[in-house]
Amino acid sequence: MTQFFEYLSAKYEPSSVDEVNRRLLELSSLFEISQHLNASLDLKQILNNLLFIPMGRLLIPKGAIFLREEDTFRIRMVKGFTAKLPEKGFPAGPLPEEPVIFQPEQSPEKLPEILKFGRENRFKIFLPIKSASEIVGGVLFGAKLNGTAFSEEEINFLTSLANISASAIENALHLKQIQDINRQLDQKIQQLSTLFEITQGLSATLKVETIIKYLTNALMGQMLVSRYSVAMWRQDKLEVAETRGVQQNLEPLIREIEAVLPQQIINCEQADVSKTINKLLRQSGMELLIPLRHQNRNFGYLLLGARLSREPFDESDIEFLSTLASQAVISLENARLFLQAIEKQKLEDELNVARTIQNKLLPRSLPKIPGYDFYGLNHSSKQVGGDYYDFIPLRNNRLALAIGDVSGKGVPASLLMANLQAGLRTILQEDMPLPKIVQNLNLLIYQNTDPDKYITFFIGILDTAKNTLEFVNAGHNPPYLFSPTKGITSLRAGGIILGMLPEFTYETGLIRLEKGDVLLCYTDGVNEAINLNEEEFGEERIEALLKTEASRSCKQIAERIINAITTFSNSAEQYDDITVLLAKRTE
Repeated sequence: MTQFFEYLSAKYEPSSVDEVNRRLLELSSLFEISQHLNASLDLKQILNNLLFIPMGRLLIPKGAIFLREEDTFRIRMVKGFTAKLPEKGFPAGPLPEEPVIFQPEQSPEKLPEILKFGRENRFKIFLPIKSASEIVGGVLFGAKLNGTAFSEEEINFLTSLANISASAIENALHLKQIQDINRQLDQKIQQLSTLFEITQGLSATLKVETIIKYLTNALMGQMLVSRYSVAMWRQDKLEVAETRGVQQNLEPLIREIEAVLPQQIINCEQADVSKTINKLLRQSGMELLIPLRHQNRNFGYLLLGARLSREPFDESDIEFLSTLASQAVISLENARLFLQAIEKQKLEDELNVARTIQNKLLPRSLPKIPGYDFYGLNHSSKQVGGDYYDFIPLRNNRLALAIGDVSGKGVPASLLMANLQAGLRTILQEDMPLPKIVQNLNLLIYQNTDPDKYITFFIGILDTAKNTLEFVNAGHNPPYLFSPTKGITSLRAGGIILGMLPEFTYETGLIRLEKGDVLLCYTDGVNEAINLNEEEFGEERIEALLKTEASRSCKQIAERIINAITTFSNSAEQYDDITVLLAKRTE
């Protein structure tokens, strides 16, 4: 740096050298500030630096920072400003891409809402925070204490500072998103672990009182619920079998439930099944009613009060409670069968329970979209397995089609499959490009699994309005696209399997579906199915079947494939799960 200064001093006149020195000093200052801003991923610290540095250097008494949150601008930090801030934020309309100096003669009607706020509250200058070509927020500063106007050099300094901070702010926001997703995954894993532990406990007893005790202990431990009741059918009458923390008389509520016999979960915040039940739930201090059902038989109802944390029951909680209730019901059914007949093998019961849990993670219904036909099926070689397929509706006439194959077999593979499903459904809630979705999913799998665990995975985003499919193949068996006019194409664009490397950029492919086109996705349990001579079914047979059966419905095509594998294997034991997913454009 010293040699560079000497070189400039020799080349330029003294006045020019002073100017160069001043500019170099500013650049050096900005470089140091940039290092300081990017040294942290804590959003609060970054925003503090973005305000304090210019406020201290230019003697500015107040400042505010606002950031975009979906379709809203929200003020995230203020300094030296005592007025009450708006709670709901401002509409995220277009903002100026250059600094704005607020002038008294400026017409407020022409300003965006957030800038009207700045002008009305005596801020002097607005600076956009731009990342690439997108404005992610802005900074408002008040007038300088010495009353002088902002010079061109000062505006340039503030603009550079705002632009430098953009990447640091985005990194901090992305980190928070990843942390939120990780917390959700951890919660899902904890819930699954709890379910398996409870299942083992439930399967180890055939006493109704012990089963209910396991259920209530799980409610207190996992959901932090201190108020609950379990109502069971006894000789055609619904009676309270277990209760805790309930001071009110439950008899009116029990009799109303007995009369209405609700079949679905009722949340008193949303219930419209019965206004009377809704009212009685509130009067009893209860928030949820969960039917205890198994094989069309109603064993009773689980009633839950508010959580100790006062947090509402979200969709994940209700899914967990529903699954937990199902496990309890299965154990209650086993107890009933034991009293009527013989004791069944406990290990078989445990595996059946695990299979029930896994089935609940697969699609419960097929998409119904005009002009399209869909179908999927899964046959595990064991009672639980690691294959996965899904249909996930998205916004704007889009549907996600996913299929995966987890390394390994049995319960460990099914747990990792559950992680994959939870992670995918969580990440798909974020509006991001498909390669980024797969990249984030790969990172989550890598961070939450052992090095010897991985997943082959294929995902396609079907736009039913444009009839296009954007896809990424992460090391999975290439799906086949059959066209009546073009024949069979393999979908290979993508990258490596999930969970192998923490950072990997995936490629995408894009195809258009014409009338009669059929997409067939499958796991290696299909092509690697063996017969008694240990010969594999092979890709050639799959292609031949697809060509001859493509005119049929997706369900019929899947059945033809399974029938062909059954005939080919000739009762040979299979060692891998068999899963297929089909989509067909019919119009």
